[in-house]
Amino acid sequence: MGGTEEVIIARLSVSPRQGLDNDEEVADALHPRTHNFNQTRRYTLALWLFSRHAHPTFAKYFKRGCVNGFAMVWRMAKRGQLILIAVSIAILLSAFGLPATANGPQNSGQSNPGGYVKYTINNTLIYEPLGIAYDPSNGYIYVTENGLGTVSVINGANNTVIATITVGLWPAGVAYDPSNGYIYVANWGSGTVSVIDGANNTVIANIPVGGGPMGVAYDPSNGYIYVTDYDSGTVSVINGATNTVIATIPAGTRPEGVAYDPSNGYIYVTDFFSDTVYVIDGANNTVIANITVGSHPACVAYDPSNGYIYVTNYGSNTVSVINGTTVIANITVGPLPEGVAYDPSNGYIYVTNSGSNTVSVINGTTVIANITVGSGPACVAYDPSNGYIYVTNSGSNTVSIISTSVSTSSTSISSVTTPTTSTS
Repeated sequence: MGGTEEVIIARLSVSPRQGLDNDEEVADALHPRTHNFNQTRRYTLALWLFSRHAHPTFAKYFKRGCVNGFAMVWRMAKRGQLILIAVSIAILLSAFGLPATANGPQNSGQSNPGGYVKYTINNTLIYEPLGIAYDPSNGYIYVTENGLGTVSVINGANNTVIATITVGLWPAGVAYDPSNGYIYVANWGSGTVSVIDGANNTVIANIPVGGGPMGVAYDPSNGYIYVTDYDSGTVSVINGATNTVIATIPAGTRPEGVAYDPSNGYIYVTDFFSDTVYVIDGANNTVIANITVGSHPACVAYDPSNGYIYVTNYGSNTVSVINGTTVIANITVGPLPEGVAYDPSNGYIYVTNSGSNTVSVINGTTVIANITVGSGPACVAYDPSNGYIYVTNSGSNTVSIISTSVSTSSTSISSVTTPTTSTS
């Protein structure tokens, strides 16, 4: 690749019979002349990850090799940035007669044991919201905007966007570290983790990690931040005291989700392409177990009320329930489940189903409700200060706010607060 701007236009024309099962095979289809998998793999993954959240149906077709269209990716090699042209995605979607975005209905007046959508945040500054985390030190919700390279900050007191923070390219996962009050954002496109000081919402550091960082989790037993490196098949361990990488742990082929279990001190990492969850002992940062789960495990969460680990299986429409290192149940949920979070106020698990624009509510090992949200729900988080569940909708560029109390009305919010913009 040259040192100046380079535009790569690749035509993807694949027979449905070809049945592409991994990014290397899709890369082969993208560049049949060169067969340069390393060169094209990042572009392939970028397009697939974008479509996976923005339009799950298209993403499924893309992965199976049933696409005929154009993918345009700009490589800004001189400036070290990659920009995915959203127009090319719209062209691909229109070729299939699929809408680029769709607004999910509100659940006004529903009597639902799992809750209902009370508010929807519509803000022109929010674009392809993905990861989400709550900061108890200031009561703010941090939402990564995968399409803009920014993080939007929502004030949970009035559910308005109060700031926009520039981070790295294609930010994905995000987590809060209570030991230093910092927010850690995984920038998949930049291979870095941006560190945000919640006191002033500014980026104070950018930490180089492995390729394609996706998930982020904090381990309070050792004060470390664990980051899944999707491209390099590793987990980077960051010491929050120094904001430096102190260890790199091999973890399968495509590690994505990550969560900490305080009952045993283990870190659970999903491997999206091997249908496996790797268990890391935080005491010595070594993998101590491999657990077979459903197809394409994505995200993972811990339930302190029963000590179980919940894993969303994107490819099999299930949630695997793990006790220690053993799968004790597989729960059928909606199509293409992805995000997962625990609500301590009612003891329920909330799972986003990006294929049906719903959130499944699980009590123990039973689905008790399904809540309609926006288009392409991705990640989910609980805010204990107001008792709401926040869901990022990548397809409709909104955030659904679920109340777990009895429904009386629902409201659509267009934030009128002029956000401040911080740059790193």
